[in-house]
Amino acid sequence: MENIYEKCVVRKKTAVDNIITLAAVLFTLGLIAGSFIWELTRSYGVAIAIVTVIIAWRVITDRNIEYEYILAGNSFALDKIMNKRRRRRILNCDLTDFDIIAPVGSSDYNEHKDNNARKIVTVSGDEPDNEFFGILEYDGKRTMVIFETDQRARNHIKKYLDHRYKS
Repeated sequence: MENIYEKCVVRKKTAVDNIITLAAVLFTLGLIAGSFIWELTRSYGVAIAIVTVIIAWRVITDRNIEYEYILAGNSFALDKIMNKRRRRRILNCDLTDFDIIAPVGSSDYNEHKDNNARKIVTVSGDEPDNEFFGILEYDGKRTMVIFETDQRARNHIKKYLDHRYKS
């Protein structure tokens, strides 16, 4: 039976997340107040309030992001989970599609970090020693994937990549 490895990484809140939350709350309060003050929209004030609160709630809760990656045999799948409700597959490929997999702190990372059309960052920032990157051609674009891993997953990856895996 093949080994299956799964890891879930919770993204830390950043200053941008806090600014977006504050802006959504202020915009919502301003729109609700304006809809009750302005005479043309006063009769629709409750409906406007309900709609803006729902939109603001959605914007704020969609900033709660987790990434889950699954290694099963030769396949590598990466999902983005928003607010523990909605899952979106952002990458699904074979391990042999990767040109290289190496630690983020290596000289290989410095060599490749600016040469990609697309960059997928799925790390929490808690474990910089366990952050690895991989380069592959995905959906017609040169893509760099940065992910967290542990020794068990590295052994699994090494089994399929041999000379393209650098530790």
